Amino acid sequence: MAKQPLATAPVAPPEPAPTWLRRMRFRHLEVLLAISRHNSLTAAAAALDITQPAVSQWLADIEAAAGVRLFVRGQRLRPTPFAAPLIQHAERVLNDAQRAIGEVHALRAGGVGSVRLGAMQVAAASLVPAVVLQLQRDAPDIALTLIEDGAAGLWARFQRNELDVLVTRLDARALASGLPQQRLFSDPHRVVCRAQHPLLSRRRLGWRDVARYPWVLPTPGTPLRQAVELTFATAGVPLPRVLLASVSPSCNPVLIQQSDALAAMSGGAAAQLQAQGLLSRLPLALTHDIGDVGLVWRDAKPGPAVAAVLQAFAAANERMDTDTP
Repeated sequence: MAKQPLATAPVAPPEPAPTWLRRMRFRHLEVLLAISRHNSLTAAAAALDITQPAVSQWLADIEAAAGVRLFVRGQRLRPTPFAAPLIQHAERVLNDAQRAIGEVHALRAGGVGSVRLGAMQVAAASLVPAVVLQLQRDAPDIALTLIEDGAAGLWARFQRNELDVLVTRLDARALASGLPQQRLFSDPHRVVCRAQHPLLSRRRLGWRDVARYPWVLPTPGTPLRQAVELTFATAGVPLPRVLLASVSPSCNPVLIQQSDALAAMSGGAAAQLQAQGLLSRLPLALTHDIGDVGLVWRDAKPGPAVAAVLQAFAAANERMDTDTP
């Protein structure tokens, strides 16, 4: 009879949910995260400043409560399929706890709370500064923290409860999340190139023309990569040679400046770079795009600090619409 693999072998019947909740402490979750990050009981013990037998005991407690093996023992620990949901839970719970303590400290200092904001480049360089100034006038006691990243990075942080509000594309992922959201503005993607690119002298330009040059494309599977692929497919043009698959806001513009490579970039970000003389926009916009820019947050009835930030975005966005000719 074949032996069951250790990765799926239960250590004991799982405990009922109320029993699990009573037994689990923050320390269990801290130990679980430390083991997952270091893949070693010894390294986890050093990071937590406790002994290795103590780490082993904490892990045994968690596995006994869950009723499954979470790590395959060896020179380096390997997580089993059962570990992932518990690790994600531990990240959310510990981030929630840190968030709560931060709120208490802010209130003790006379503030009204803090908000962790995640924004894509298109909003971080234009709308977010206006929101910060709006909050300075209307709610100066709110402590605002900004993280700028691509959509994938922002959503990963949001799912770990490291961010309270996202300024991101309202793409299929956002729409399917079921989370409260609000549209801000439209920002179609444009094709960009270096300032002296040969294509800038062309009077008429089509997708077959730009396919002759290498491209800096988003990483495979991302909504923008799919939109670019659909645009070329609709035009009946094969996808161009990929010079680099990247969504880096720092590397991509430099690579485009120093080569004949092309890329699809947020229209707003492209306009800012063109105004600085760094890149130029070609008269081509994607025929398939990934949604407008908007806000996503967690609670249908947000707390005072998050509500104030949402109001500041609405006011700043309305003012920018009014100022736009």
